[in-house]
Amino acid sequence: MSSFRSVTVLIGLLWGGLYTSASAFTFSFHSPLSSVAFTNENAIRYSGHLGQNGVLQMSVSNEVSQRSRPTGVIKGALQKMRGISVSVEFSPKDVSKTSPLDMELLSQELRKAKVSSIWTCDCEVLGYFSKEQNSAKGNFPGPVPIVYQHRCREGGEELGERDVENLVLAIQNGASAVVLDSNLLKLYNDKHIQSMDNGDVDVICKVENLQQVQMALDEGYDSAFLISGSLLDEEMQLILRSIPKSSVVIASLSSMQPGSQEISRAKALAGLVVPDSAKVSSVLIHDACVGDQEDVKYCSFVVENINKKSSSTFQMTGLTGAANGHFGSEVSGGFRAAKWQRRNQQDASS
Repeated sequence: MSSFRSVTVLIGLLWGGLYTSASAFTFSFHSPLSSVAFTNENAIRYSGHLGQNGVLQMSVSNEVSQRSRPTGVIKGALQKMRGISVSVEFSPKDVSKTSPLDMELLSQELRKAKVSSIWTCDCEVLGYFSKEQNSAKGNFPGPVPIVYQHRCREGGEELGERDVENLVLAIQNGASAVVLDSNLLKLYNDKHIQSMDNGDVDVICKVENLQQVQMALDEGYDSAFLISGSLLDEEMQLILRSIPKSSVVIASLSSMQPGSQEISRAKALAGLVVPDSAKVSSVLIHDACVGDQEDVKYCSFVVENINKKSSSTFQMTGLTGAANGHFGSEVSGGFRAAKWQRRNQQDASS
């Protein structure tokens, strides 16, 4: 819904320019200075003209749709004062083999492991995770957001009825955010999916290039972006320059890479600075949890080591390698890279 209001704003002249106590405004001037227009970071449009005694009479058009007002849940969870946050994906090959109790226990352990959010493509699984996380309100650690990945990593140009049903169901089941490909954002808007539930949900835009970033911005989405963490630094920097500085940027990485390269890459992304631009504030580890005995151990390892400056010995909850299902280690990038049974099995079957 949109609303309109008019106010009078007093703006003084300072060294030939405009001064205001409000921040993050973009100005456009007309010369000689008789009118002005600017937009703040909340997409509120201001316009006006100079009246008597140098007082600038401003009209404010607060025409902001629901989608341009993020809930702040994702931003609060994924943006850290120091370091980089870690989110994990739950993607079992056969979800029917994972019981509700298994999911409840996994949800608890992931919260204790200090993951920043849990991602899934399954609406039913999302409901179990969300219910368990909500039970932790008022406790420490508190609940973490559950994110619904629409179609996971599959592409597509259509938004069918089943897709709409799943998105609505995910919101009803407690999703804090949904991930949408940039090419589906207009269809998402046209179908008014958010208003079906009368609830708030953040939208994370999955983008791969500058054009897709612009598509998201054109549709009014600038809160959070998901990009591949495997892009070259030069490509990453170009995309970061096109994203608003206040946005949350999540970089996705594959799990259990040889030599634990996901750890090294996450550290590198955390240190990738582009002046006056967005930065990578979070990483998503794909397939971190698949429903096996290494789920929690691996997630704990990733969270601990991504934000650890250095480590001379492999450490994981004080347990031995055998107890952790850890078949050995090798030094890599200042920490000991783990070798996992799951990865060994995958390599053996390929």
